[in-house]
Parts: sequence; C-alpha cells; structure tokens
Amino acid sequence: MSARLCSIEEATHQAYEIFLELAPQNLSELDIAEFNQHHEEYGFIEDSEPDDSWQAFVALESDLEDFVQVLVGIEYEDEDEVLAKILISRDLDAPFCHVLWKQEAEENTQ
Repeated sequence: MSARLCSIEEATHQAYEIFLELAPQNLSELDIAEFNQHHEEYGFIEDSEPDDSWQAFVALESDLEDFVQVLVGIEYEDEDEVLAKILISRDLDAPFCHVLWKQEAEENTQ
C-alpha cells in the first residue's frame, strides 16, 4: 500500500508555520528582528528535494521522495541568509519534521 501524501505546497506551508512557531526559541533576537523587518520584501521560502546532508542528522526509514526540504530566509543583494533548513514528511500517516537552525548550520560547516 502506498503512502497517503500531502502536496508539496501543503508541506511547505506546514514547514513555514513550524518555522514561525519555533523561531523565537531558536534564532537570535537580531535574526528575528531582521526577519520581521525584511520578510515581506526580501523573505523567501523555497522547497526542493531533500539533499544528501540530511543523512548526517536524521535516520530515515522512509523514501526521501516522501519528504520535502524547505529553506526559509532573507534574500540580500550579495547573498541569501538561510535562517532554517527544514525536512518535513509529506506522508499523512507518518508525520515528521526536523529543523536545522541558522546557528546549527553554521556550527556544522566549521
């Protein structure tokens, strides 16, 4: 039996709602202020297929095709600032979400 999947758009919307709910506990006050000030004009939410980097953070029992990777951030002239990288399940019967916040992403690239 195949999984009951929500649309990519629905999963992306859900990921953004999770971002808004958890951002105050996981981002600096400066990042929150910047996002609040600039998200209307320069904010972005991008969905894509999950990249291979997730395997270092989560052990997935399902197919990666059942997941969406969502980036939330601010687009500046010189570069994008990704505030959260979110892996969210599209499977309605197996909810899952993992967020890599800006500080975690910076620590893992050093």
